Amino acid sequence: MHSTIRNILLYILVVIIPTISLSTLLLTYHTYTMKQENKEQTKAVADLYRDYLNRYIGEASSGLEMLALVVNTTHKNKEAIEKVLKSTNEKDARFSGFYYANADGILFLGSHPIINPVNIADRPYIQEVLNKKKTTVSPAVIDRINHNKAIAIATPVLSPFTEVTGILISSLRFNYISDTLNRLEPKYDFEVSDNTGTVFLHNNEHIKHTTDNEKITLPVDKAQWQITVYSLPINKSSLYPSFFIELLVSLFLTNIIFLLIKYTLLKQQAKLERRQNEVQKLELVGALAASTAHEIRNPLTGIKGLVTLLSEKYNAPEDQFYFTVIQKEIDRINEIVSEFLILGKPTAVKQQIYDLKDIIKEVSLIIQSEANLHGIELITVMEDKDIPIDCSKDHIKQVILNITKNAFEAMKQGHTLTIEVGSRNEKAQIRITDTGAGMPDQIKKKIFDPFFTSKKTGTGLGLVVCKRIVDMYNGEVSIISTEGKGTTVHILLPLANI
Repeated sequence: MHSTIRNILLYILVVIIPTISLSTLLLTYHTYTMKQENKEQTKAVADLYRDYLNRYIGEASSGLEMLALVVNTTHKNKEAIEKVLKSTNEKDARFSGFYYANADGILFLGSHPIINPVNIADRPYIQEVLNKKKTTVSPAVIDRINHNKAIAIATPVLSPFTEVTGILISSLRFNYISDTLNRLEPKYDFEVSDNTGTVFLHNNEHIKHTTDNEKITLPVDKAQWQITVYSLPINKSSLYPSFFIELLVSLFLTNIIFLLIKYTLLKQQAKLERRQNEVQKLELVGALAASTAHEIRNPLTGIKGLVTLLSEKYNAPEDQFYFTVIQKEIDRINEIVSEFLILGKPTAVKQQIYDLKDIIKEVSLIIQSEANLHGIELITVMEDKDIPIDCSKDHIKQVILNITKNAFEAMKQGHTLTIEVGSRNEKAQIRITDTGAGMPDQIKKKIFDPFFTSKKTGTGLGLVVCKRIVDMYNGEVSIISTEGKGTTVHILLPLANI
């Protein structure tokens, strides 16, 4: 039950939450990217519309100024002026009407009949024409003749002495501008407003100004207008397919990560269980050894004494051979019992601070004699400075002797055994290297398992004892071995504080 809940929580943490978070980020990123693309496209459309409006106003103003020159040649002939205005209005679709006012701002002629003259002198754009004597574009105004919203362009009619003799006015055709802008980019909504903020031109009576539709507003250079273009909504039909693909990919990847984590956790759990089994084995062996060691040794002592007496009584060579074999086997049993005791719980031992080099020097005499016996060269390398460790001298000697004994058994005459002693990073280091046969990988994996041995007469406890002793002193032991090249045993022990 607990394992199932743990797996569900792990799946939520590794797969569900990261997938949702990543998907949200991806959706936000794609939405933002598409909005930015829409914004750039809207800016391009706004530039296009503004360029058209500038060109339209420029052409309209130029056309009106040319018409003013024609009107100026009529010498104030009302019929001639009216005829020119009607003729021009019929030919130019950009304008909805042309009008003529005198210098006092009284509008009395037009392309459409004017029954009663209209005073427009109070219009700001008329005042600007009279004062500055230049063409002016009006804001959105209510036409006093037709009573419709209108935009007018006014230009002065000047005498040879540059005096204003009249004012020529044209009314712009809104639907002409709107149709042209729609033909340029029919998908976009737009608005044109004057300097007062009044919208006088747009392409949609029900234009929706939503938060999703960003807008770009640019000033029109030729008039005091602004063109506003609204972005298109995000194309969700192209957004969601790519998003779902990325969602599936992220879900696939997070599931792979979940399986890898699950595999790692299972591997660690299996490793922990193996360690616990080893500890249980050692505890079982230790408990067995502690309870039976004396019971085994006491009869062995008696047997050994009796065998010694019998060996003195029976001197025949054949009898002596048997007695020698019995003595060796008794010694072997004692050795196994001693190793059993070390495998159990750590016993109280007398510890004090020793120089590791002194311990190695003492034990090297035994190792040297063993090396001479096997025809092996012994090389010892030690640092000059002291290497203090807090330990039992006999324990460290036993570790060194057990490892070198294995090394001698793996080497042949003419091989080399190297013992290096030093310190680094608050650790004493012992490195024992032989040039023997080495070990295959399948043996290296089991080298510290109790009772595992590759030798015919081994107990499988030698290296286990070594590791147990090193662990007692909070040290570390590792083995690097290459088949056919040799083996290196690396031991680390904490340096003593002195």
